[in-house]
Amino acid sequence: MENTSSAVLKVVSEPKEVSPLVLKENSKDFDHSSVCSGSTFDNDNNSLVQSPSIESFWSIHDIENLSELNMDENSDLCVKIDNPEKNLETMETYITFRVTTRVARIEFPNHEYVVRRRYNDFLWLRQKLMECHQFCIIPPLPGKHSLIGQLDRYSKDFILARMKSLNMFIARVCQHPILSCNENFKIFLTASPPDFATYKKKRSSITSSNGNLATISQGNSSHSLLKNRHIEFDKMKLYLSILTDKLSAIERISSRINKEHTDLISELNNYYPIFTKWANLEPQLCTMLENIGNAHERSMAAQSALVHCYNGIMGVPIREFLQYIEVVQETLKKRESYQYTYESSLDELNKRHNEKDKLLAMSQDAPAQNSSGFTIWKQPSNDDKLEKLGACIPQLLKRVEMSQDSLEMANECLRSDLNGWQPEKKQCIKKILLDFVNKQINYYEASVNAWEHVTNEMVTDQGSTRKQNSANTK
Repeated sequence: MENTSSAVLKVVSEPKEVSPLVLKENSKDFDHSSVCSGSTFDNDNNSLVQSPSIESFWSIHDIENLSELNMDENSDLCVKIDNPEKNLETMETYITFRVTTRVARIEFPNHEYVVRRRYNDFLWLRQKLMECHQFCIIPPLPGKHSLIGQLDRYSKDFILARMKSLNMFIARVCQHPILSCNENFKIFLTASPPDFATYKKKRSSITSSNGNLATISQGNSSHSLLKNRHIEFDKMKLYLSILTDKLSAIERISSRINKEHTDLISELNNYYPIFTKWANLEPQLCTMLENIGNAHERSMAAQSALVHCYNGIMGVPIREFLQYIEVVQETLKKRESYQYTYESSLDELNKRHNEKDKLLAMSQDAPAQNSSGFTIWKQPSNDDKLEKLGACIPQLLKRVEMSQDSLEMANECLRSDLNGWQPEKKQCIKKILLDFVNKQINYYEASVNAWEHVTNEMVTDQGSTRKQNSANTK
């Protein structure tokens, strides 16, 4: 029996094989409102069937702006995640989400797909994107539930927060010009569960057989001292470090203030009933005392609403954006590893060239060696060393050229992603701050209205008292 917080989920006792939803080929009308609705299609007759669990989710205020994340009508790729289901199996229980894709790209044979994916599938997708595009800024995923929160991972609040974060992840991937064209992403959006499981196993075996080629150059060079610092990327690293410190400080201070507000609410909960009890003992002041008590109660309710939604307006958004900043910092470190590889190979090439020049100088200055002497151990001659260097230097030169090409490609790719990340950063931070400001305004407006009501009542009561006194005097 599900509790009230989990009752919004549709429980599936066995995993279903859901084929990707495909619109008819002659469907040219992209009605984005149908993608945002809580409906699905019947596979037999392509008729709309109301989802049994989506209504209760989309009626909740917490995700009212979810469809704004990635439902751009001008986009040729729109993806939405909704309709969570709780799947019960013999060995595990997990949540799957419906992934609805509306696409108008030539590489997609159809215009619409509907599949179901679980959190681990999103982890797989992000890992593949990281392997294929090392210098693209791969958006972060929401973290796994903690050990303490193990029992709450099927609660409504946890599932709603995860669903919103997954939508944000998918939206960022869809808006990226390179990541959105990745073949693994296409498979993720379109493949049926059996085909997707087969594809994942196949790709995993290929990756394991090829080894970790993508991480070879990242070894111990991330923290190495580079000879030639790149001013543009160093400025970005410094800026990200400062931004991280400031956002972390805001999050810590906000958390402390929120705790103080929680303690204050606890005190106010014992405070306002005093006025109600006092009103019973003072008939002449009864109205005034009751109004003051009611004002305290309404002010406390407004403050409770502010405290309750703290994580939604400051805590969680800031922590999620700090994860995004961390991803950008890690990408910058990867670029540094390629620069370190290039500088190391270039130093090795210069070293070999210097060695060759010394040997050539020695062979020209030294007199001809008499070969009549006999020695037990034959020492390598300058000609032998020059021959080895002649074979080694071209290989080193080729390695330097390849490293330089890789570094230049990394610079261009990262520079392009950083230019695209800047406006998104501005938009995200602006939204966090605006939400915080609006919540504060709502709280203070509610408090002011509560106390203005008391003032109006007191003025009205004083006026009626004066009229009554003047009438009695006459």
